[in-house]
Amino acid sequence: MSTDKAVDPSIFANYVPLNALRPESRGDLARKSIIRAMRSGEYLFKIGEDAKNAMFLISGEIHLEDVNGKAIARLRAGDPTAHHRIAHQSPRKVSARAHGNIEVMTVDAGLLDVMLTWDQTGSFEVGELQSGGDSGSSDDWMSKLLQMRTFQMVPPSNLQAMFMRMQEVKMEPGQVMVKQGEDGDYFYAIMSGRCIVTREQPNQKPIRLAELETGSCFGEEALISDAKRNATVTALTRGSLMRLSKDDFRKLLNDPLSRKISLLEAQKLVDSGKARWLDVRLPSEFQAHSLKGSLNLPLYMLRMKLNMVEPGVTWIVCCDTGRRSSVAVFILTQKGYDAYVLDKGIPPAA
Repeated sequence: MSTDKAVDPSIFANYVPLNALRPESRGDLARKSIIRAMRSGEYLFKIGEDAKNAMFLISGEIHLEDVNGKAIARLRAGDPTAHHRIAHQSPRKVSARAHGNIEVMTVDAGLLDVMLTWDQTGSFEVGELQSGGDSGSSDDWMSKLLQMRTFQMVPPSNLQAMFMRMQEVKMEPGQVMVKQGEDGDYFYAIMSGRCIVTREQPNQKPIRLAELETGSCFGEEALISDAKRNATVTALTRGSLMRLSKDDFRKLLNDPLSRKISLLEAQKLVDSGKARWLDVRLPSEFQAHSLKGSLNLPLYMLRMKLNMVEPGVTWIVCCDTGRRSSVAVFILTQKGYDAYVLDKGIPPAA
């Protein structure tokens, strides 16, 4: 049975590329990492799995195995090759199994990549990003944001500017932070506390859509689509938010994430089986005209029905103009999906 313990950042000096990080980055990453004790015969990972974590051998010996379970290489702690990540390609090309009792350190691969990029470009200074409140909570919400694929795809200089332009807003229980029907003005990230998302319906009780916690984001839909707020967000507890203005959001976040693809390129991917269509229009629009083989999931249902969207597949998101698709791609990317906007929208029926 595996057990975990905290990581002393000084150990990073023995491993590549962890030793390339600045001391401040090592400390931040160490808090999000663990050292796991594993027994002989336990698998660290298996062929085909996503390499969400970078793994480093601390003690003992592991065997790398092929699809038939045959050992094709062995790795011993202290060997030169053990100073590097263990078979870190994604998806995994081999399986790794403990040969005797071992200790292995696991590090969030996405966060490591972001920190390496920032440190190597010299554009990231942790001290500049503190919001003036409790540094622990600040580290926590920033780390959660940075572990989202959305933010890992944004250029480091944009991320630095985003954090420095964000403003802190305090919230009290019951306070409405975003009101359905109002114009969108800010993008929000929860630094501490919890919020509830509801949608008003004529002559009916509000529908509870979601509960948001530290590190969650909201408000992007209205900014991307330039439409009214489609839900109300209310504080459940005392806490604080960080907000980014509409103009800054579009310039620093949305524009770099505008992953557009032409109809010709998209059709080739779909025909090859590498991608699928996701139509985010209303069912009535979908029934009138749609692309063959499309999955219809209206934008307003996307967050609640994400289990219908198969992970590991490239999704070409479409609507009539590309506006709703852009919102959907932002949401999907936030959740770790590979998604593109169909440029210029669905072509008219022949």
